[in-house]
Amino acid sequence: MATTTLPLVRVAAAFPFMIWLRDNGRPLDLLLREAGLPPALVADPDQPIPLQVGIEFLRSVAHAEGPDIGCRVVEHAGVDQIGLIGELVRASRTPREAFHLVARAFFHHGSHEVFTFTPHAGGATVRHVFRVPLDDEALFITQQFVASLIASVVTRDGKDRPALERVELTPHPVLGLSLLEPHFSCAVSPTLTGAVAVTFSDQALDEPYAQSRIPLAQQVTEGCGVIRGDGTLAGSIRAVLPLLLARGGEPTLAEVARFAFMSPRTLQRRLTAEGTSLSRLIEQERAARAIALLTASTNRVQEVAMEMGYGSGASFTRAVRRWTSAPPTRLRKGRIGTR
Repeated sequence: MATTTLPLVRVAAAFPFMIWLRDNGRPLDLLLREAGLPPALVADPDQPIPLQVGIEFLRSVAHAEGPDIGCRVVEHAGVDQIGLIGELVRASRTPREAFHLVARAFFHHGSHEVFTFTPHAGGATVRHVFRVPLDDEALFITQQFVASLIASVVTRDGKDRPALERVELTPHPVLGLSLLEPHFSCAVSPTLTGAVAVTFSDQALDEPYAQSRIPLAQQVTEGCGVIRGDGTLAGSIRAVLPLLLARGGEPTLAEVARFAFMSPRTLQRRLTAEGTSLSRLIEQERAARAIALLTASTNRVQEVAMEMGYGSGASFTRAVRRWTSAPPTRLRKGRIGTR
């Protein structure tokens, strides 16, 4: 499962965890910062983040709150909270319609995940698989969360629907699966394919929701808003550089390679083949941000320099000259672009 781009996911994927932490009085902002995520993310569910960062956030919460936390957060805040996925479920008349819509639009949600809905005699099976190499503990934590979200699509309106028929996922390397069975209405079995699989009866899938459907604000088609960007490694890194730079300091080659499930040597080689480098991408992002701040605000140059992390106005001015061949004051007047 080698990757060619940096795996990304919308931050909305972690919203049920964030809601549970906030509502239970946990230090949400601190936990987000420790995972390398700025607290401001909670205001932007569509913001892409490295999939690895999201998984590390879930793992850290599980270590602090218990290995079945993925099930518990969904019982507290279900699939309705997950950005576009939640909108699609709320716009559906039945669970079957919801699963069809989610399967069509899932490329908007994550770049290295596959979500399928497969009908069969008497029912259907919903499957989800990560296309990245994860250890068994990470799979156990994330897959119980995904299985619970899938189950909540059917149970979201609180109606007494038929029980789930089957749930399959990766066992915890030490604790197995028995601790999850109280959270599901059926036995939980080890997956043989590496995918989460949740099976429902036709009766459960076709019973209309009691709640009124909420029409979508946008038309969603397969591949809408594809999170892979332009399909290049550089393009996928550009998508999260504002986030990584907002933490303070610059991401290292080793860190970005870890996010991409590559070695630093492989990452560097592939960026070279695309005609760029990590340092060049960082420089371009800094230049774009600096020029946007200079041309869109009336703050003094010194204040912009401080916001950009420069120790002095002089060093910031030299950087702006390097990017645009003009000083910040002239840039402001003439709206000159980057070289």
